[in-house]
Amino acid sequence: MRSQEDRTQEEVKEAINTGHIQIGSWKHLHEEFEEMRDSAWIFRGVSSPTHYPIPSIGRQTVYGNYNRIREERLFQEFKDRAIGLITDSRFNDWTWLAYAQHIGVPTRLLDWTTSPLIATFFAIESDVDEDRVVYAAQYSKFVYEVDHPRTSPFDNAEEGRFSAPMAFDRIRAQRGVFTIHPNPTSIFYPEGSRTLLIPNDLVRIFRKRLFKYGIDHWSVYPDFYGLGRQLAWHLKTKTGLGLIPGEKTSASLANVR
Repeated sequence: MRSQEDRTQEEVKEAINTGHIQIGSWKHLHEEFEEMRDSAWIFRGVSSPTHYPIPSIGRQTVYGNYNRIREERLFQEFKDRAIGLITDSRFNDWTWLAYAQHIGVPTRLLDWTTSPLIATFFAIESDVDEDRVVYAAQYSKFVYEVDHPRTSPFDNAEEGRFSAPMAFDRIRAQRGVFTIHPNPTSIFYPEGSRTLLIPNDLVRIFRKRLFKYGIDHWSVYPDFYGLGRQLAWHLKTKTGLGLIPGEKTSASLANVR
């Protein structure tokens, strides 16, 4: 079998698409996660099977042809503006890059979490009418820590993991880790990876299950944004707010898959 480096992007996509493990129930999802219960795994949830693991700065269908000069200029602009919001002399470019990634600035990082349930939340939190995917990678075996103390993130030539300082509430709440990608237009699918496909008709059920497990917008985004998103979900799904007098009780979660 050829290594990932020798395969074309279309071949990597084909390997991902044909390798999905289709989830049939909440119990099945847990059984799959049980196979990855040790600390050697990291997880990433996405809202569509076509959202392959490509860093946001390299998504050329969204931002146009990738250009490193433009990427570095964007990052410098971010730091120049964000310094008014956060001033911390301990921050270096790696820390700033992690912060940028977590607030939505396109970067060469990919978000991952050590929690499979948080990854599942990210996969199913949106209301798109599509199947969802949770990626799993063995970071202690195939994805190694980069030597970030001695190099710039833009000069780092090694694809690998990066554990940012827990300086931000969201990184702590999401149990976040990152991978960094010198070629941000390439799909990241290291040896030993797995993909779990959650059919769209299970999304609403799984979302309620996660809520009962304490995984929701407010726990994942521990700020006013998360609180607002969570209350909007309560209202939309009529979950967790109690019954209005005369309102019929919805089907019990115990009666669904």
